[in-house]
Amino acid sequence: ICFELLKNSLRAVVERFGVDNEDNFPPIKVIVVEGKEDITIKISDEGGGIPRSAIPLIWTYMYTTMEIQKIDADFHGGDFKAPMAGFGYGLPLSRLYARYFGGDLRLIAMDGFGTDVYIHLNRLSSSREPLP
Repeated sequence: ICFELLKNSLRAVVERFGVDNEDNFPPIKVIVVEGKEDITIKISDEGGGIPRSAIPLIWTYMYTTMEIQKIDADFHGGDFKAPMAGFGYGLPLSRLYARYFGGDLRLIAMDGFGTDVYIHLNRLSSSREPLP
């Protein structure tokens, strides 16, 4: 979950400020807090945020903000580099994993500035595996 969210934040910051401006990238802040019932991880970036109209879409599978990349027909070659983003599964699956383990994933975006993502994970050992 954390890898996916950090990857999204890093990509957003680099896309907003440009690859050539790496000395002036704003920091991505990660705060981890242990509460009585859960552990909360907050990841904050200044990658430009998400328009409010796109917020419902980010939780749907196969929605992506990445430009479509063509995968080389010779993907069995030794120098093949698989894309790390753009499939549209990262955020929906991350939220699904958090909920599966008794937590949740929340996202607050400020269009034109950045995004805060909160991961809540249940720390009580009494939680049971939610089976259908």
